[in-house]
Amino acid sequence: MTRRWDDDEDLLAGIAAALREVEPTDRHVAAAAEGLYTWRTVDQELFLASLSFDSSTHPTSAVRDDGGTARVLVFDAAPLSVELEVSADRITGQIIPPGPGEILVEAEDGPPIRLSADEHGFFVITGLPRGRIRVRCDTATGRVVTDWVVL
Repeated sequence: MTRRWDDDEDLLAGIAAALREVEPTDRHVAAAAEGLYTWRTVDQELFLASLSFDSSTHPTSAVRDDGGTARVLVFDAAPLSVELEVSADRITGQIIPPGPGEILVEAEDGPPIRLSADEHGFFVITGLPRGRIRVRCDTATGRVVTDWVVL
């Protein structure tokens, strides 16, 4: 059957038939486009909190350190800061400005540890992995991930 392209109804029927033939591909393209679209603001949504203070490299800690004191780490980013106190058996942390949040501790060798910060931004990490770790904090104020640091 020969299609008449000067008839609008016939033309629309031909277009609809053509679109039905490529619909599965369109779904894959749309899903891929949606996935890419969600990455458009990834840099705005997740900030890197850089290490701004490490008590193990501070000159006074080398003079006064008796080996039993905790190591203090401070990570700064635009919306949030993360302060960590690392002792032999745990890490005590606080999100600044204070507030509740979800914490994810990623270890280079090992499974991640998930926990929550309380309404004051405090959290405690036990069962510490040794080696390189980083901490991700998701709060109403913002989302940050710290630099990797060796414990």
